Amino acid sequence: MGIHLNQFMGSSSSIGAKRVRNVCVAFRAASEQSNRAGCLRALELLEHEYCYLKNKLHELFQIEQQRALAAGARYPMQN
Repeated sequence: MGIHLNQFMGSSSSIGAKRVRNVCVAFRAASEQSNRAGCLRALELLEHEYCYLKNKLHELFQIEQQRALAAGARYPMQN
């Protein structure tokens, strides 16, 4: 579990996703304390923050794609 949380923390930190990183820190702390309830709460919050971030990044990519198309550049569309 710790390896995956560390990887997720590093990845989220590298893109500036502080909320995801902070939840990972709390999750790791709960895991190290064998706090099952804390782990479950952190996992639920992590899922929420991940979905929120994913949606925001999707919006950002759509805006960038529209901007690029308006400027005459073409990027491959992904659905």
